[in-house]
Amino acid sequence: MEKNDNKYWDLISGKLHGELDPDENTLLELELEDPQNRRLYAKGDQIYQGLKDAKQLHESDKTSSWNDIENAVVKKRFLPSSAAMLKYAAILVLAFVSGLYAHSLLTGDGNDVQYAEMEVMYGQTGHLFLFDGTEVWLNSGTKFKYPNKFNQNERNVFMEGEAYFKVAPNKHLPFKVKTGKLEVEVLGTSFNLSAYPSEPTQSVFLDEGKVQINDLVGHKIGDIIPGQIAVKTDGNSSIQVQNADSYFYTSWKDGKITFSSEKLSDIAKKMERWYNVEIRFSQESLKDYNFSGTILRAKPIDQTIMAMEQLAPIRFQYQVRPNEKNLITIMSK
Repeated sequence: MEKNDNKYWDLISGKLHGELDPDENTLLELELEDPQNRRLYAKGDQIYQGLKDAKQLHESDKTSSWNDIENAVVKKRFLPSSAAMLKYAAILVLAFVSGLYAHSLLTGDGNDVQYAEMEVMYGQTGHLFLFDGTEVWLNSGTKFKYPNKFNQNERNVFMEGEAYFKVAPNKHLPFKVKTGKLEVEVLGTSFNLSAYPSEPTQSVFLDEGKVQINDLVGHKIGDIIPGQIAVKTDGNSSIQVQNADSYFYTSWKDGKITFSSEKLSDIAKKMERWYNVEIRFSQESLKDYNFSGTILRAKPIDQTIMAMEQLAPIRFQYQVRPNEKNLITIMSK
């Protein structure tokens, strides 16, 4: 079996985590008759043993995140017998069940409009429905703010990070997402918006319908059709539009990071958000190494590291740090 065969990596991971059935155990034993496969398995076991402490720390981090939520909600004063409050309570329950570990607070604008503010922690994703029927997926490290009601002219929400929107159609009420650097305007469509404030570019990929991209004051700077991505770079008032594959920009909401000839430095940023770790490079030149592949959120980080080490001339050093994010250092072999 080739060492880049996904089934082989699944067997190794399943064995290390005690998840194989008898038939799969027999299949793996046959594969391990090959000396090269035994070496790969030994390497995987070494990585797995070194990360046991990290898994325990992850559970502790999750508890800490939930405590932060409870503290934020308890400290906020709620108006009793308020229909708006009940609506938000239902939304919060849905969000938590969907895996949205977040700080949720209610704020007002003085015009009887109140906003829910949600922050998705690193290592988590979120999924929720707005009251107009719009469905939203939130990626790790995303902040999202939306009102308890829309006005008569438009539907405005605010975001930093990455989100996939499936907007409920309403040709009389445009849906606008404001990021602090641009505005995305639609009537009813599906699109992915990546707008992390720490990154120099923001992008919009369109799955269905039509999207208009505006500047911060609402002036149109371009539009795209399905299968296209628009990229805006800091310091540039225009956008760059090109054709793109939906899978590379939307698969994250299905638990995958997919990349094709992408710089290792960019992949590292995504892994930091997904696994809630800090990643450093021992050499600057490693950041420009191009890598292709798919990372599965459901798979433990040790399997991801093991596969990447076999497919690229790099190795990983994992350090557990009790009072801060665990550290991964990427080095050349």
